[in-house]
Amino acid sequence: MRGLKRLCTVIFVLADLFVIAALALTWYGPWMDAATALLYLEPYALAVLICMVVSGLGLLVFLVRAIFGGRRVRTVEVATVDGGVISVTRDAIAAQASHIVEADGTCLADRVRVDAKPRGHVRVHVRVLPRKTVDVVAKGAELHEELVEGLAAVCGDTVENVSLEFVEPEAVTLAEQGEDEAAAERDAAPAPAPEDTTSEITVSMGPARDAEKEA
Repeated sequence: MRGLKRLCTVIFVLADLFVIAALALTWYGPWMDAATALLYLEPYALAVLICMVVSGLGLLVFLVRAIFGGRRVRTVEVATVDGGVISVTRDAIAAQASHIVEADGTCLADRVRVDAKPRGHVRVHVRVLPRKTVDVVAKGAELHEELVEGLAAVCGDTVENVSLEFVEPEAVTLAEQGEDEAAAERDAAPAPAPEDTTSEITVSMGPARDAEKEA
């Protein structure tokens, strides 16, 4: 889905640039006559018209998103009972996801993002920070299953997608910080004082030399 949005954005921008260039060259510059003559060519004129339509549709989409897309959903309807509505807040969903990730103490929920619509379609993205190096494939599958089951208790069948993002383990980060601090301390430590080369060394000459001195 993100790839499709990115592709549409690229096409929209290219169409805008082409239309602006095609029309601007007919109004100003040394290419006015040539640019105007190109508009009388059917393929070129058709290309300009198509790009104008794409630009207009793109601007309309951006306008609609700007007007109606700014309202963030705070509560999600998860069920109806006897004509009433049961809803849950996005904060409660995020808190439940954090609790599930941190339950066994091996990981932390560094960041939780919940995208939801008023009548369901909940998407949860969790940024996981392991306390130490873990098998990402095995741990990711385990956490994903636990999140799907745990969030179902809060959101019912409105959970549409659960995604996980693992970041560098906390233990590795702390170890690197410790190594950096130790290296900084070693660099800041004063150099050892040079040995005193003028100090005297006294050696016993033995009993024979002592007797010679007395004589």
